[in-house]
Amino acid sequence: MKIRRRMGETKQIVQVNGGNILLFELAFRLLTLPLLLQAVAALFRLSVRASGYSYVTVSNLVSYLLRPVTIAILVLMAAILLVGVSIEAAGLLAAYQAAALSRKMSAFSMFAAGIRLTVSEIRKRNLRLFLVLAVHGLVLHSFLIYRMLCHVKAVKFILPALLAENWGRLLLVGVIVGAVVISLPTIFICFGCMLEQRSFRGGFLRSRELLRGNRVQVVGTLVLCHLAVTVVLYLIAVVIVAVFAVWFADRRLELILVLEARDRIEMVLMPLMSIALMSVNYGALTVLYVQLDRKRQNKERWKFEAGEHAGLLWMSRRNRMAALALLTALSAGAMYDAFYRGNVLAADQLREVQLTAHRGASTSAPENTMPAMEAAVDQMADFAELDVQETRDGVLVLFHDSTLERIDGTRRTIRSLSWDELQQVDAGGWYSEQYSGTRIPKLEDVIEYVRGRMMLNIEIKYAGASSDLPEKVVDCIRENDFVEQCVVTSTSLSYLKRVKAADSDIYTGYILSAAYGSY
Repeated sequence: MKIRRRMGETKQIVQVNGGNILLFELAFRLLTLPLLLQAVAALFRLSVRASGYSYVTVSNLVSYLLRPVTIAILVLMAAILLVGVSIEAAGLLAAYQAAALSRKMSAFSMFAAGIRLTVSEIRKRNLRLFLVLAVHGLVLHSFLIYRMLCHVKAVKFILPALLAENWGRLLLVGVIVGAVVISLPTIFICFGCMLEQRSFRGGFLRSRELLRGNRVQVVGTLVLCHLAVTVVLYLIAVVIVAVFAVWFADRRLELILVLEARDRIEMVLMPLMSIALMSVNYGALTVLYVQLDRKRQNKERWKFEAGEHAGLLWMSRRNRMAALALLTALSAGAMYDAFYRGNVLAADQLREVQLTAHRGASTSAPENTMPAMEAAVDQMADFAELDVQETRDGVLVLFHDSTLERIDGTRRTIRSLSWDELQQVDAGGWYSEQYSGTRIPKLEDVIEYVRGRMMLNIEIKYAGASSDLPEKVVDCIRENDFVEQCVVTSTSLSYLKRVKAADSDIYTGYILSAAYGSY
C-alpha cells in the first residue's frame, strides 16, 4: 500500500515541473553529450600519440594504460564525467525540491542550481560524493549499460571468455555486490550534502537515518518506478517499429527492416530511457526523502500538488525556445563535425559484422566507378574497398588492373595517361550497355560522395619504390578530412610504413596471401 502511494506521489511531483525537467534534460544532453564525445576522442588520440603508439591493440594495452600520460588523461576524463554527473543530479534535486513546495522552476534555473551546488561540494571537498553519484548512476543505468555493451564488438568478444573463468565470474559478482552495498546506504546522501549542506559523513549518517526501518519501501518504490519506465518505453518503441514496417515499407522489406531495427532501435531508445530514468528516479527519491523525514518528525504526510500560484518561470517561452534552439545548434555542430570528419569512437564498434563492397558494389555496376559506389551505399554496405593509382600528371584515380586491357582491349597503363586522356576511356561499356560512357573517377570525388554514408578501404596499388603515391594518398585523405572514416591498405609493407610516417593517425592494413594445405 505504501509503495503504491509513493508511486502515485512520484507521478504528482513529476507533473509539477515535468515540462521544464524534460527541457532541462534534453538541453543538458544536447549540449554535453556531443561535446563530451568529441573531448574524449581528442584526449584519447592525445594519449595514444603521447604514449608512442599509432593505436591500441591487445598486445600494447597494458603498457598503454600504465604510462603516466595515459593515467593523467584518464583521470582528467573521469573528472570531467563526474562533474557532469553531479551537475545533472544537482539540477534535478533543485527542480524536485521546488516541486515539493508546489513551485515551478525553469530549465535554466535548474542548470544554474546544478552548477552552484556542484561548486559548493567541491569547495567543501566532498569529492567522495561525486564517486557515490557515479555509482548511483551505474546502478540506475545498469540495464542500459548491459544492453549497450551487447552491441560493442570488443565486449562481445571478451565477456564470454571472461565469464568462462571462475575469477571472471567472481569479479563480476563482486562489482555488482559492491555497487549495491555502496548505493543502498547512501541513497539519500545527495539530499544531505547538497540540500542540507552537510559534510560527506553527515550526509551519509542522514541517509542511514532515513533508511532505518524503511528499506523495503524505498527499494520497492524505486524498482517498480524504474521497471515501469523501462517497460513502457520498450513497448512504445516496438509499436512504432511495427507500424512503420507494416504501413510504410515495401512488403518484401518488412522482415529485413524489423531485423535491422532490432539491433538499432535500442541505440535510439537508450538516451530517451536514460532521461526518463533520471527524471523519475530523482522524483521518487524526493518523495521518499520528504515523506520519511516528516514521518521521523511525526508530521502529517506531505501532499504533492501544483498550487494555483506556482512560481513564475525565469524566462519567457520564446526565450526558452530560443535558448534550446541555440543548444541544439551547438549540438548539431558537434554532430556534424563527427559526421563530416568521423570520430575515433566510431560506430563500427557497435556492429558485430560489417559488410565491405569489393571495388564498390562490383556485382551491380562496373568496379571502381561512381555507380559502383552509389550501389554500395544503396545496399547499405559499411565499407567500400577501392584501388588507387596515379595518372601521368599526378591525379589519384580508382583502377585495379595494371593495364586497360580488360575494359578497352589496349595495353595502356594508368601511369602512361594524363587525366584528360583517361577521361576518354569508357570504364562501363565492357560491363553492360547501361553503363556505357561511365568514366574512371578521382579519389577525392569518391571521398566526397561517400562521406557520412560509408567508410572506405583504400588500397594503394604498388607503383615502385620511387613513387610518391603513398604520400599523395595521405595528402588527399587529410585535405578532405577523411582520416577517421577510412583504412589504407596495400600489398607493399614499405608503402604502409610511409603512410604511417606521413600521418600516424591513419589506420593501415597489410594485404598478404595465405594458403592452407598441400598444393
